[in-house]
Amino acid sequence: MKKIKRIFILLSVLLFSAFLLSCSKKEEESTSVSAEEASGLEGVITNYFQQIEAQDDEQLEESINSAYKAKEELFYNALSNYKNTKKDLGEFQEIEKVDVKKEGDTYVVDLHAKYAKRELIFHAALHDDYSGFSELSFNPVYSLSEKLFAAFQNMIVGMGTVFAVLIFIAWIISLFAHLHRWEVRQAEKKKERDGKSSSVASSPAVVSPEKPAVPVLEKEEGISEELLSVILMAAVKAYEEDFARKNPYSDARTLENGLFVRSIKRRK
Repeated sequence: MKKIKRIFILLSVLLFSAFLLSCSKKEEESTSVSAEEASGLEGVITNYFQQIEAQDDEQLEESINSAYKAKEELFYNALSNYKNTKKDLGEFQEIEKVDVKKEGDTYVVDLHAKYAKRELIFHAALHDDYSGFSELSFNPVYSLSEKLFAAFQNMIVGMGTVFAVLIFIAWIISLFAHLHRWEVRQAEKKKERDGKSSSVASSPAVVSPEKPAVPVLEKEEGISEELLSVILMAAVKAYEEDFARKNPYSDARTLENGLFVRSIKRRK
């Protein structure tokens, strides 16, 4: 167990010493710039910054459009950022200082310019062969209170957007209940219409059967009652033969129209 602790402590010491060595090497590399190189880079970056700062809004817009047409993304983003932050800077006053250092194969130059409202750091990184910029940016220096206020504004906007979207989604969900009730009403109406149509179609037309006309005999002058009775009995007999049906369970016959013929007796 003690050996493990010693090995762990030894490794920690080695890692910490390596970190210190790397930091010292990086610092030596970043400060190893000759006075002649530093002066030349200061002059180049200062002239470039003054040319950009001297442009009015119309000229700056033309420079941005030229960078866009030439597909120079680095210059396009830097100039667009500078245009958007000019209102936060105010009027240009002076260049305070220019810091030049070398990091690896790149020269890093930070130009500190003083404006009426705040300081601006113009950051530029050039290749060691001066072939072009690898980094280019305009960075206004904001106070802590301004940063906190901007963060609070962003938080309010973000939370407001989230709550607005949630309220809109809740409103959409609440409409589903009304939609369901509307669908139920439509289904009930359709069911009622289908029921009425099916009842009309299924119910056959009731046609009252026409009853056969019973011959009516009227007594004429000169006809005796006995002859009239014989004629009447013959007519009833003929009528029974046409409209009567045979009852299989008895010898009686029943008329289809529900009439029953009784014997006719003459009353004196």
